[in-house]
Amino acid sequence: MNAGKIFRMGRIFRNEKALIVALDHGVYSGPIRGIENIRDTVMKVVNGGADAVLMNLGSAIKCCEELAGKASLILNIPLSPEGVREAVKLGADAIKTTYFGAVPLKENMLDRLYKIAIESEDWGIPYLCEIVPADENGRVICDVEKVKAASRIGAELGADMIKTVYTGSSESFRRVTESCSIPVLVLGGTKLESPIEVLRLVRGSLDGGGAGVVIGRNIWQYDDPEAMTAAISKILHEDAGLDEALKILNK
Repeated sequence: MNAGKIFRMGRIFRNEKALIVALDHGVYSGPIRGIENIRDTVMKVVNGGADAVLMNLGSAIKCCEELAGKASLILNIPLSPEGVREAVKLGADAIKTTYFGAVPLKENMLDRLYKIAIESEDWGIPYLCEIVPADENGRVICDVEKVKAASRIGAELGADMIKTVYTGSSESFRRVTESCSIPVLVLGGTKLESPIEVLRLVRGSLDGGGAGVVIGRNIWQYDDPEAMTAAISKILHEDAGLDEALKILNK
C-alpha cells in the first residue's frame, strides 16, 4: 500500500475499525426520509462519532463545511476510472463503487473494477469495493460461500476494503473475514425492525472479524440518528456489549 493510501486509511479507521455512515441513497431513491436535509443529517452523525460518511459528488460539495476536519469523506463513484481523479480533487479519503448481482462476476465487470483499482493505486486513494451477491430478481443472497467469494474477488482485484452483506452469525461471518486479506465491512441493508437488531448486526460482525460497518437507513431513519451513531461507535471503538450500547439509546 502506498503512502497516500496509508495516510487516508488512517483517517478512516480508528483502532482498525471504521463506522461509515452511508448517505449516497439520494442518487438511487431521491430525498427519502432521513436525508431530506442532507446537511442536518451529516451534522447529527458527525456529532455521534461517525468516522466517515459515504456520499455522492453533489452532496459532498454542499456538505464540505460540515465535514472538514471532523469526518472522512468516501465518494461514491460510477463504475469508471474517471471518478477516482474527481474524488482526489474533492479531497476524499476513499472511493466506493457498487455491484449487486451474480457472483462470480462476469469478465467485463471484473475488468471494470480492476481498472478502478489500478487508478486508485496510481492516485493513492483507498478503494472501498461493494460486492453484494444477488439473484436475478435483485434479492440479496447471504449464503456464506457466495459472500466469501464476493469478498475474495474484490481483494484479488486490488480493492483496499470490501463492503458486503452480513451472513447472519459471527461464526459464519468469520469464514468470510478469514478468507479475505483486506478489511471487510458489513452493510446495514433495509430498515430493521428494532434498534437491538441493528446493534446485534454490528456486534456479530465485529465478533466475526469484521472491520466495521457501512450503515445508512438504520442510522438516519432512527428517531435519534446521533444517538444511534454513538451506540454503534461504542461497540466498534470501545468493544461494548449490547446492553452498554443500548443505554445510549435509552437516555
